[in-house]
Amino acid sequence: MLRRVILAALLGSAAASVSAQARECIEVVSAGGGYAFWQAVGEGANQAGKELGIDIYFRGPSKEEDRDAQETIANMMWDLHCQALVMAPNAPERARLVERLKAQGIPTVYIDRDTGGADVAAVVATNNLRAGQLAGEEMARALGKRKRVAVLRERADVVSTEERARGFIEAATRAGLKVVRSAYIGTSVGDSRVEAEKVLTALRGKIDGVFTPNESTTLGAVIQLKKMGLAGKVLHIGFDSNQYLASSVRLGDLYGLVVQRPRAMGYQGVSLAYRKAQGQTIEARNVDTGVVFVTKGNIDQPDIAKALY
Repeated sequence: MLRRVILAALLGSAAASVSAQARECIEVVSAGGGYAFWQAVGEGANQAGKELGIDIYFRGPSKEEDRDAQETIANMMWDLHCQALVMAPNAPERARLVERLKAQGIPTVYIDRDTGGADVAAVVATNNLRAGQLAGEEMARALGKRKRVAVLRERADVVSTEERARGFIEAATRAGLKVVRSAYIGTSVGDSRVEAEKVLTALRGKIDGVFTPNESTTLGAVIQLKKMGLAGKVLHIGFDSNQYLASSVRLGDLYGLVVQRPRAMGYQGVSLAYRKAQGQTIEARNVDTGVVFVTKGNIDQPDIAKALY
């Protein structure tokens, strides 16, 4: 407790002078994990920084569930004296930091998800509900007369993936599919593989399709489906992209991927944060960066290939 009080006092002292010392830099904080998605976000953020002539400090916790680590990283704003913060919040409590920064004239832009708070300057993210609905519609179209599906989710407190799962279930149910199992399999690839094995083994012969709402759950599920000899037989629609997942689509082990635009997310997040720090008006608080649906039939089309990461 004493350590926290001292830390709070130090942060409060730093906050008193940070706006006066603001540097030509923006801190960009990921939600956590070393996935290809966040690497692409960093690429977009760095590109924007290069064009604007400012430094970008991009970092994030090693695991998305490590809320304390993200809080520590985000609080480095007080030492960096940057002019704005861009962050994918992994906890609603980030709103407290956003409020303190705003009081010092420092704007915050959220990317990837919105965990709430009135003081955020803008949110740059996929319309996750609509992206999930797209997956549900594509699943129903591909399954035809087959109806039984499972949803292997990340965690109940991850806003973005929960919205995708909700959208998928809404669209799938509306199209006549039956969700026979909805289960949480964790935030890391390791956890996802272990938990996917348990769930998919119990559902063997009882499902026709699987939806997974992010990179780690998609990896865990496709690896396990391959191990069980069910890849390509149980129709799998996943989310996000990396080289392994793209290869799985080409091989037919994955039917399709809903692919976000993380480079655009990082780029626009930095661009909007910079404009706000310069006193410019941001027209829209919510910016949808969009998705593309990738299948074996279109993965090598130039516009689709460009969206992969």
